[in-house]
Amino acid sequence: MLKLRLTHPETKETADFDLISESNAMYEKFQEYGIVAPLFAIHMKDMRAEDAPIRVVSDSDIGNALINLLDDKESLYDIRQIDSDVSGIRDELKEEIEQNLVYEQFHDIDHLYRDIKRMTKDLAANKVIFYCPLTAQLNDHEGDYYETHGYTINCNAYKIEEDLEGYQARDVCMAEYVGDHANIKDKLVFAEWGVEEIRGTLYGRIDCYITEDLTPEETERLREALEGQNSDGFGEGFEQHEIRIDEGDLYVSFWNSGDSYFLDTEDEFYERIEQSSGMTM
Repeated sequence: MLKLRLTHPETKETADFDLISESNAMYEKFQEYGIVAPLFAIHMKDMRAEDAPIRVVSDSDIGNALINLLDDKESLYDIRQIDSDVSGIRDELKEEIEQNLVYEQFHDIDHLYRDIKRMTKDLAANKVIFYCPLTAQLNDHEGDYYETHGYTINCNAYKIEEDLEGYQARDVCMAEYVGDHANIKDKLVFAEWGVEEIRGTLYGRIDCYITEDLTPEETERLREALEGQNSDGFGEGFEQHEIRIDEGDLYVSFWNSGDSYFLDTEDEFYERIEQSSGMTM
């Protein structure tokens, strides 16, 4: 959809490259033209002028509408990801999203992503919910880094929830990765990580939006795929993301290597809670 137009600083020779499919050729041309800045250091504001050596262009109305939505602060790295996300939306949504783009129904890129998420969730007939314990590390104002307890996690539930929402604001492809791993790509349309306080403890919660009910075997494959994401994919990325709290920087994880770790379906989780309450009493 979007292309990158490079202009030689001396000869004014131009070359166009598809942002998604021609990355290798584009990087080679970067070197040939003496462009050394990484993609995340090149911003839309630097590419707006007609004579800019690097410009984002399109030969379609949809692509040009998307370019008009881009904020000046968007880096070339961000723009390539946006192009990939919009180009890869589900076929059921593509026509409506493209029409809304052309007819300027979106205020900005984040509005576009919110609409893609809403419409994707609306495709689901049901959802499967998983719960897991949360752990956290705290980097305090003195520079010390240590494991913190449930009290700190619970007291900062709103901040954790807010950061999770922001972290996933432009994530519309996670279901594709998870569904592919679990071999339920045709049923899983969206996956979203969040938190929920239950009986005074904050737990991780993963909502999986599905078009039809899963078999027990599919549920187990989904659990395995989500646990992999918690330990390595989404979870590894989020646990490296600092959450600013009064005591310092909090790093929250949806996974741990301890024997007490679990990833339960909703029914399994509440059965676990009831058993735990009974043992306590």
